[in-house]
Amino acid sequence: MSIQSIVKQGDKILDYSMRTIIIAITIMASCTMLLQVIARYVFEIAISGLDEITGHTAVWLYMMGAAYGAFDRSQIKAEMAHLVVKNERILYLIRAFATLVAVVVAGYMVSWSYEYIQWSLKKHEMTPTLRLPTVMFQVSILIGAVLMVYFFIREMIDYLLLAFGSEPASE
Repeated sequence: MSIQSIVKQGDKILDYSMRTIIIAITIMASCTMLLQVIARYVFEIAISGLDEITGHTAVWLYMMGAAYGAFDRSQIKAEMAHLVVKNERILYLIRAFATLVAVVVAGYMVSWSYEYIQWSLKKHEMTPTLRLPTVMFQVSILIGAVLMVYFFIREMIDYLLLAFGSEPASE
């Protein structure tokens, strides 16, 4: 079994896992928001802790969405280099550098979120209303950032391979 086939199999597993998490969290967040609206405006009651669940699960949605955007390379980019640079090799090198910047930023997120989780565990941080351990939601930042670093490194390698006349490894 080649490294590329192992990576492709891993991609399928990651793709399925991220899609499943995104769909489940979207359904959960939508249901909690709907329940919140019905409770407040139809029955004129407040359900304690529902805001908390909605807000904290949204973090999972944001981070998995960001990781998935890095995975399928659909993240928003403000790319204008192609308007000025006509040499394809230089353009790929510029894209590789831009992706390196994304790796550094996501790498900082990994470091920061890891320290944040450690702090949260040490302090036994809990949500105010439901008293849930906040680490349940904070770990999504770490997982999302680790995935983004991995996918951005792969994207950067592909741009470097293209810059030097090789086929991209990820395709």
